[in-house]
Amino acid sequence: MPIVEKVKLFMALLLSSVFFFHLPPAMGAEPWWDRGDQGWFFYHEKIETEPESKPEIMPVYPESPPPLFSEIMKKRGEELLSQAMENPTSEKVKAYMDHNQQMMALSRNFSLIWQRVLMSNPELLSGLLTSDADKDIYYRQSAESKKEALRKLAAQAGLFFFYDTTCPYCVRQAKHLKTFLDEYPFFIVKSVTMNGESLPEFPEAALDNGIAARLGVTSHPAIFLAYPPDRFERVATGLVTPGELRDKLLLYTGQSSEDSPHLDTKETSFLDALNSGGNPWSDR
Repeated sequence: MPIVEKVKLFMALLLSSVFFFHLPPAMGAEPWWDRGDQGWFFYHEKIETEPESKPEIMPVYPESPPPLFSEIMKKRGEELLSQAMENPTSEKVKAYMDHNQQMMALSRNFSLIWQRVLMSNPELLSGLLTSDADKDIYYRQSAESKKEALRKLAAQAGLFFFYDTTCPYCVRQAKHLKTFLDEYPFFIVKSVTMNGESLPEFPEAALDNGIAARLGVTSHPAIFLAYPPDRFERVATGLVTPGELRDKLLLYTGQSSEDSPHLDTKETSFLDALNSGGNPWSDR
């Protein structure tokens, strides 16, 4: 092949290769070297990392104070007693007795120091009864104060006593109520018999005309505090001693009438039928 033709062939191949490498990209297509996943920006890919785990915060609880000495000794005594009762051997019973001796010794020591402190600090003696004579004065003044309070109560209210002569508790209650009246004679008692018969202590009893049902009396004996004309307070149901009756009545010495329920007009008429002489209360 002549040299001229070889040169032409070489030039043709060279032009074709240049044309091939400079072909324009497809319309709208992005060159590969501009695409991030294939071109120069492959190193910009975000690497997913696992989120850091936060350390678990443990709650902080305040330390409980150590048990008191008295609590330790009490618990120890309960444990020894339980063991001795569950399996009463000589050793376990003796251990409990030794613990009791120790507790008594501690109590004696405390009492001794208590007395010494009182002797050294007389201002702490105020209000303390130091002798039998002091106690006698205190109890006498207390009794007079209670009696005066009951006297004021009796000026405002009387007592209703519901009983049945066939009830042995009612018979005994009548005796207790009579003893109470001997100590506090200023109270007026209206006795109401449920079976039409009277007791020796209260011979002038009124027959129940329905007031017991109105007041909800379902068992005997029953005692009510009655404020004329229509206020009632249940004081006791069942047997009570003179001292118990006194203490129960003292609870009402400072009570206002606005705090208690009242009967209606119809119920008040039952009270009027039980009284005589035109007075709110008749003599017992």
